[in-house]
Amino acid sequence: MVMKKIVIYWKGWIGKSTTTTHLSVSFAKRWLKVLQVWCDPKHDSCKRILNWVRDIPTVIELTKNRDVYDFTKDMIIHKWRFWIDCIEAWWPIAWIWCAWRWISLMFEIFDEIWILDNWKYDVVIFDVLWDVVCWGFASPLKIWFADHVYIVISEEIMSLYAANNIAKAVVNYQKNWIWLSWIILNLRSNNSEIKIAEEFVNRLWTKIVWVINRSDWILKAEKKNMTLYEYDNDHIDLDKYNYLSNYILHNKEKIIPKTFTDREFDDFIYDRFY
Repeated sequence: MVMKKIVIYWKGWIGKSTTTTHLSVSFAKRWLKVLQVWCDPKHDSCKRILNWVRDIPTVIELTKNRDVYDFTKDMIIHKWRFWIDCIEAWWPIAWIWCAWRWISLMFEIFDEIWILDNWKYDVVIFDVLWDVVCWGFASPLKIWFADHVYIVISEEIMSLYAANNIAKAVVNYQKNWIWLSWIILNLRSNNSEIKIAEEFVNRLWTKIVWVINRSDWILKAEKKNMTLYEYDNDHIDLDKYNYLSNYILHNKEKIIPKTFTDREFDDFIYDRFY
């Protein structure tokens, strides 16, 4: 099969890493070779797969005494559960390290050791925090490492605002053959009204591929350092991740979003929330 290279974006504490990890496991259970690349300073994307090991060396640590030419695959890739390959990009120290330099350096290393060309992955997932002021977090879009962007949103105003900015980045880097795929709606509250989120997503010329309800079972699994696949492999909540992984594998849509200007976004929100 053709390698699927996707980026999952969101702006903090919305369930992006939980979604990413469960998708990785869903792919792996289909006997696909998966690489999950963590680009988020919370340092938690791969922990559910790596058994919450805290001393995994990050790329930023390994670059302290090495040149990019001195790296090998085995130095930066960690394998634990389900034989998923994981890379931890960096972790922050206040006022010292910036995502721009270190995530960009990681991709230089990728180029040097031909990590996506030599190791024949079926699926590569970049789990990326979105920060509108940071060049580094757009790296997967700028240097041709990814093909499709999936945005995890909630029903909240700031979630929609950030999603619009991510869509703007997709438009800016469309010259690199980056496309927006459908939106994943991960609810903060299962009692929320989703009509406004649906209107917003339709206005971007895309659709919500799946609505993920808040699940106490996933929280229980995380307390045991597990994904839900290990905690309760027959749980009905896993249907959503199996559906998403199947959609991603077969998705051929190429969407260039129609984004809001700041004024248009403010008018959209004012008309619906106030």
